[in-house]
Amino acid sequence: MNNSNSNLVYKIPVIICVCLAAAACAGNHMASRGETEVVLSANQASDDISVYSVDMQDGHLSAVTGSPFHTRPYPVGIAVTPDGQYAYVANQGSDSISGYRIDDTGQLIELASSPFATGRHPVWVSIDPRGHYMYVANNESDSLTTYAIDPDSGNLTREGDVATSGHYPLEMAVDPQGQFAFASNFYSATLSAYRIDKQTGRLIPAGHPVATDDNPLAIAVDPDSRFVYVANYGSVTVSVFAIHPETGELVEVKGSPFTAGAKPYDVTLDSTGRYVYTINWASHDISAFQVDKETGALHEIDGSPYHTDWYPYSVNVDPTNQYLFVANNGANEVSSYSIDPDSGALKAVAGSPFKSGNGPYTLAVARHMSAHEITHGIP
Repeated sequence: MNNSNSNLVYKIPVIICVCLAAAACAGNHMASRGETEVVLSANQASDDISVYSVDMQDGHLSAVTGSPFHTRPYPVGIAVTPDGQYAYVANQGSDSISGYRIDDTGQLIELASSPFATGRHPVWVSIDPRGHYMYVANNESDSLTTYAIDPDSGNLTREGDVATSGHYPLEMAVDPQGQFAFASNFYSATLSAYRIDKQTGRLIPAGHPVATDDNPLAIAVDPDSRFVYVANYGSVTVSVFAIHPETGELVEVKGSPFTAGAKPYDVTLDSTGRYVYTINWASHDISAFQVDKETGALHEIDGSPYHTDWYPYSVNVDPTNQYLFVANNGANEVSSYSIDPDSGALKAVAGSPFKSGNGPYTLAVARHMSAHEITHGIP
């Protein structure tokens, strides 16, 4: 595999920052001239992916030409490579990963070799920040599978080692430095930590799994790779753990777990690490917190929680920290909110929510720039 990214900017008309990887991208700034954003929604009940362009002036979402794009049965987790070439979605109903090339309009073109076989019931895909490896959580086989990503074709090659997890892993996250990976174990109520071998992508257990609250589901890592945040679906809490910078072992911070809404389903941070947001499945709302950057502790902000539509499943902050997006699984819609940069408070944008496919499950947020701006810079 070619490990050099020096020529990619001349070949790729898109730069993408997705989910937690947004923390490694540009900080809190307004979008520059010519920049656009795209939101991808994996729709589990209609077996497709909706793709929207984002109006950076007001947060309005508009479907791109050709959207939605076909997947295999029951698409759930979705991720995009850091260089913006490829998108991948876990098809839980067919034990496979669908792979797509992303063109400069946001349209998805399925790879010729897609789909790629996985373990039993893949639910989540996570990509390391170099874009060399993909990690897949297979909840029925209690396993985590590593795939090498071919930078020229996007094809996936399954690596030999399969890491074991706790019982029923549901989500994975790789820290922004690419040193560690984490997996939530839903039925064993634990969080597993792994060191990543950068030469092989192999996952090496980092200490013993740590206890969370009931039914841990979603995971977010802060942009400095110091803390991990876990949404505990079986309770009303978010657990917070400090990451040992050398070993990746986890220690729960003082005051954790912190109270959120009913059955928190997903958690995310803005790219500065100042604010944490959880979406709460049973109370149909968003809890917003300010982060103590020294300790990782959470303090709910004034005005929180904020109303969503029915049964929110996924939440993401855009890389410029202007907008937050929520997949409302029970309403077949995606909501868009503006973020107050001084307080982290949310306000629904005009026209929100926006129609999606059936059962939107997971969102990915993508930032695009023109080929000229990537290669020559933005004046």
